[in-house]
Amino acid sequence: MKFIDTIKEHMKRDIVYTTEDERLAEVIFKMSNAETDIAVVKFKDDIVGVITETDIYFALVKEVLAEISRKIEDIHVIDIMRGPRAKEVMASCDPLGWHPCIDTFEDDTIENAIRIMQRSGLHHLLVLDKKNKLVGTLSSHDVIKSFSQSKAKEK
Repeated sequence: MKFIDTIKEHMKRDIVYTTEDERLAEVIFKMSNAETDIAVVKFKDDIVGVITETDIYFALVKEVLAEISRKIEDIHVIDIMRGPRAKEVMASCDPLGWHPCIDTFEDDTIENAIRIMQRSGLHHLLVLDKKNKLVGTLSSHDVIKSFSQSKAKEK
């Protein structure tokens, strides 16, 4: 992998969608089946945020289960998106408190994607085509995986 490679060469195209009222257990199942660490949250036809495996982990371990006694089957995506940790991260991004969505274009470079992630403090980008249509996601994990695979091929 070269840092001038385009994002579309390394992004995930299998997008998992969810809604704010979907149960967390269902989202975890969908993410697991798609082997992805991010789900795009939609309200009607609008993208309103993302939820990542890190969000789920912190919600389950540190927040949701510690604060309220209910089973995972009863937790909805919105409970995490508006939880204490999420509000901290999102306070300056949107008055509704949604998880911020940072996007980039599929023809942009990996180098620029890394720069965007570093500046935003986020580990996931939504990837758009030239018509501003969501076509994939790119995570810091995807970048590292591509980099390690290209290094293995060089040997």
